[in-house]
Formats: sequence, C-alpha cells, structure tokens
Amino acid sequence: MFKGVMKYIKDYKLQCILSPLFKLLEALFELIVPLVIKYMIENGIQQGDQTAIRNSVILLAIFATVGIICAINAQYFAAYAASGISSDIRRDLFRKIMHLSVSDYEKIGSSNIVTGLTSDVNQIQSGINLTLRLLLRSPFIVFGAVIMAFTVSPRMALIFVVAVTVLGIFVAYNMRSAIPAYKKTRKGLDALVDTTGNGLNGVKVIRGFNRSYDDYEGFRQKSSELNSLQKKAASISAFLNPVTFLIINLSVCFLIIRGAIHVDSGNLTQGAIGALYTYMSMIIVELIKLANLIVTVSRAVACAGRVRDLLNNVDESIADAVVVDKPHEAHSLVFKDVSFSYPDSPEEVLSGISFEVKKGERIGVIGITGSGKSTVASLASGLYAPDKGEILLDGVSIENISRKSLYQAMSLCVQKARMFTGSIRYNVSLDREGINDGQIDNAIKASCTDDVISSKAEGEEFEVKANGAGLSGGQKQRIGIARALAGDPGLLIFDDSTSALDAATERKLLKNLSGLENSPTMIFVSQKIKTVMNLDKILLIEEGKVSAFAPHSELLKISDNYRQLCALQEEEATA
Repeated sequence: MFKGVMKYIKDYKLQCILSPLFKLLEALFELIVPLVIKYMIENGIQQGDQTAIRNSVILLAIFATVGIICAINAQYFAAYAASGISSDIRRDLFRKIMHLSVSDYEKIGSSNIVTGLTSDVNQIQSGINLTLRLLLRSPFIVFGAVIMAFTVSPRMALIFVVAVTVLGIFVAYNMRSAIPAYKKTRKGLDALVDTTGNGLNGVKVIRGFNRSYDDYEGFRQKSSELNSLQKKAASISAFLNPVTFLIINLSVCFLIIRGAIHVDSGNLTQGAIGALYTYMSMIIVELIKLANLIVTVSRAVACAGRVRDLLNNVDESIADAVVVDKPHEAHSLVFKDVSFSYPDSPEEVLSGISFEVKKGERIGVIGITGSGKSTVASLASGLYAPDKGEILLDGVSIENISRKSLYQAMSLCVQKARMFTGSIRYNVSLDREGINDGQIDNAIKASCTDDVISSKAEGEEFEVKANGAGLSGGQKQRIGIARALAGDPGLLIFDDSTSALDAATERKLLKNLSGLENSPTMIFVSQKIKTVMNLDKILLIEEGKVSAFAPHSELLKISDNYRQLCALQEEEATA
C-alpha cells in the first residue's frame, strides 16, 4: 500500500488478512438480505404464509447476529494492526531522528519533524485502518449490488449501471481536485507549527523588545492561511455527499416509476422492487464511504511519503564503523587542512585549519566573535562533517567511528546547557547506561554543582523544569559541565561553557578539572583570556584561519592581535 511502510505490516499479517476477510463476510450477508426480504414479501406477506414470514425473520436475525460479530472482529483487527504499525513507525522515526546530524536537522527543520511524528503518523494510522475495513468491502458491495440487481431484473439493473457510472466519473473528478488541495494543507500546517515554535522558544526576547503584537499577527496570518487552505479542500469534498445523494435519489425515483409500470403490467413483483430499492440504498452508502476512503488514503499516502523521506534521510550507523578501544583514557585530536561552510551558505567559516592536540593536553581556542571558534568545537565533536580535510581521533577519522563509541570517548559541553524535567541528579546522569553513582558524585563535585545542590532545600532532588526555571545561568552551566564529566570521557570540549561563572567559581572549576583522575584531553573555547591563559597551548583563530598556536607567554611575543586582545580585556576588567 504505502511504499516504505510495507515492511512494518509483516508483524501484523494475520490481522491484515482477518480484518478484510470478516468485512467481506459481513458484506456477503448484507447482499443476501434483500433476497430474503423479497422472498418474505412474495411468499409470506402477499400469500399470507406465516411460516414463510417466521422463517424469513429468523434468517434475518441470524444474518444480523453473524454480521455484527463479523463487523466487531473486523474493526478490532483493523484497529489493532493500524495502531501497531503506526506505533512501530513512530518508534523507529523518533529513534532515528535522535541520530540526525546537526546539518540534517537544520535542513529538515523542527516543524517538519514534529509534524511527521504526530500528525503524519496519525494520518497513516487512519489510512491503514480505513483501508483494511473498506478497500475490499465497498467495491464488493457496489459491484455485488449491481450483479444481484441483474439476478432480480436485468432490465431494471441497467439503472444501477448508469447511476454507478455517473457517480464514478464525478468521484474521480472530485478526488482529482481534492488531493492537491489536501497536500497544500500539509504545507500550511508545517508553516504554522514552525511559527508557533519560534514564538514559544523566543517568548522572552519577543516580550523584551515589545514584539508580542507582531508575533501574534504573524501567527494569526499563518493560521488564517491554513484556515483558507482547509476550507478550500473541505469545500471541494463537500460537494461529494449532496451530489451523490442527488444522483442516487434520482435513480431511486426513476427505479420506482419504472418499477410501478412493470408491476402493473405483471412483469415485476413488489418484492423485487423492494429488493432493488435496498440494493440502491446499499450503493449510496458504500460510494460515500469509498469517497471518504479515497480522501483519507490520499492524505495518508502523502504523509507516508514525508515519513519515508525522514526515515531515509537518517544514516543511523556507519558501515564498518570503528569502535574506540579505551574511551575513558586521554585521546589525541588532529585537524588536517579542515575547511567548512554551513549548509546553504556560500562562505567558508573555516579554511585550511590544521593543528594537533596530544593525549592529556589542555588547549584553549580563542578569537573575536564570528572567527569560527564554536565551529571548531562542533567539528571536533562530530556534530558536523568537514567539507574538506580530515579530523582524526587517535589517528582514526571521526566520520568512521560509530556514533555510540564516539560519544563515549568525548563530551561536548555547550554554553547554554539544556535542562530536562527531573531532579538535578537526573539532569547530570540522564539515566545513561554505564554511569554509576560514584561517577555522578565525582562529576557533581568537580563541576562545583555541589554548591548548587547545597543552595536548594531539596538538595540534589530539586525538581528542574525543562526551561531551567529556578536556576541561574551559572548554575545551569555547572550542571551541564557535570553532565559532560559524568561519563569519564577521554576528550572534553567546553564551548564557552564557563561564560556565566564568576571568577572565583571558574578558578575552582579549572583547578578541579586539572585534577581529574583519568587526565582527559581538554579543549576550552572561550572569549576570556583568563580562562585559557594557563593552559598548555592556545589556538588563536582569525577569520576562520589559524593565526597562531602556542602557549600564552609565547603568543604575547609573536602575535600583535593577541596582545591587543589581552590589553582590551585588562582594560575592561579594570574599568
């Protein structure tokens, strides 16, 4: 049915077979019912045969009971299969999205990801459910009713053929217009989700610069556009039911008129007219169901294509991936002529970057805003892949190292540490496998997070909210650093992650880091000279290139720009 979704059906083959099978049995009994009614009218009511009437009623009751049982089983198996398949798709989609590279994540966009995980998967579930229930049943009833009408009266059955043909042409024309309209509504929904996310994420900035009204107007505009698209799509489908009823009712009127003439002439019985009328009623109901099925399946197919693109976009594992042998020991890191530009940007952020960090060394990366410091940290941690050149961890390209092994060997601590709902201890551990209580306690102490815990009445069980409410910027940074330390990685990368700390806390933190038992390799990206001046070496980045790479004392001798930067920060400190 849906390309890319078929592989999920194999675990629900039995349900996918039983559901339409029970529906066909139900439909078969429905098609026989008019013939029983015809028999009851002709042989029971008209001739006054109470036995024929009683037998017909008993038979109808049996058909009704069996039909209900078949319908319930069909609904159950269809719902079971649809919910199971959609759950498996959502599980795999979320798991694979968690392995997206930063560049792929930015390319896809959070709105597409959220819509894919929620609305798109729900549409697929609805499409599978209706397909299992109606794809065979509705056509079977429509064509079966026409065939059964021929068994009652071949001449009157021609009315059925004409009505079904006219309705089929109208439904096909309606769907041809409705499907593109529904596809546009999906794009409108993406735009609205994106606008909503921007507004919620930037609420402090929006209020701070008094842009609440403008943001509301932007949301209202996207909402109005989606509303217009949905109304247009709905208006196209809205013609379906009334036109279907009109054609069928006209056919019924013509059927009754022609039937009356044939009854008067003795060519047709009243029971036959009743059976033909019942078959015509069946057709109208099933054609409306079939039209709704086509609309739902069309939406589901479009959504399945979007979900398939997300699944195919993610390269979760690397063929022949290398595993780091000793992830908790110090690692070497080498940049060899690395150049990089962000997706959809023609300008290179880094150009020909080359440097080497030996095992156990502590280096700093410094430069003015926009020089490419954070990009070096992102590349070193494997968040981005270089456009040119190579980045080696212990002599192995990080692109060839399995993601799981890579992030056991290194940790990246960013400037704005993301907080998750849960205790402080949970925000440090994140329930990661292989991290014990002793490692967590050591990380809390080394990162000075114990000061944060002591300031809270609840201690380490203080409930942190997802937005970090109740914590200062410095406290969140210390929890983020503890999180990076807890796994005892052999390479630590700090991307301006001490910017919110006061001087005393930062000195204590740096002293604690220098005394870590596993003596990891460390890279500090910072704006402040005081943070990096006592490290083994300092990498000076200017306009995306390495200007110098040497200890603080040597840089003061060889680099005018570094001396100016030091002098400027000393002036700011004494001002």
